[in-house]
Amino acid sequence: MKYKCISEQNEKFISIIKQNKDLMLILDYIQSLNLPNFYIAAGAVFQTIWNYYDNNPLNYNIKDIDIIYYDSNNLSKEDEKKLEYNISQYFKDMNYEFDVHNEARMHLWKKNENKNIDQYKNSEDAIDQWIATVHAIGITKKNNKIEIYAPYGLSDIFSRTVRPIKHKANSEELYNKKVAAWKNRFNNLNIIEW
Repeated sequence: MKYKCISEQNEKFISIIKQNKDLMLILDYIQSLNLPNFYIAAGAVFQTIWNYYDNNPLNYNIKDIDIIYYDSNNLSKEDEKKLEYNISQYFKDMNYEFDVHNEARMHLWKKNENKNIDQYKNSEDAIDQWIATVHAIGITKKNNKIEIYAPYGLSDIFSRTVRPIKHKANSEELYNKKVAAWKNRFNNLNIIEW
């Protein structure tokens, strides 16, 4: 779907996202927790748009909800997992897995996988470096207004163009794994090879 300008894209994007009632309930709840620099991000966000244009229920094939925040004052893995558990319990009647991550501690998590990355500066810095441009998307809420963080714009989401983001923490193997999963669930994807 083509739009004339960025503001038109943003407006259409937000109007579709607002129709996803589950996502709106989750967004309101996460905002009430006062997590610093938080977003609902990645798959649940961009797949809502794809489902809309496929005339599917907006949550069709959305398996998990990625919630990120940035708290450099608390790098406790246990607190992060406790938060994830509490959110999962609050929404236990919804059939989603919740992946909750403090992006301030992601460099520690990656180190356990033998990947050395610098500590992210904030949640936006983390999103900037995710695996694909469609994946690098987050929504948050400030003053009761939905805000989008899309460092690579929204055009790839609307055109279903899956484009890699190359940096030292990403790999062709991970990208191809994500692409294969998306191809199994969505049609008419424009895949840009690694």
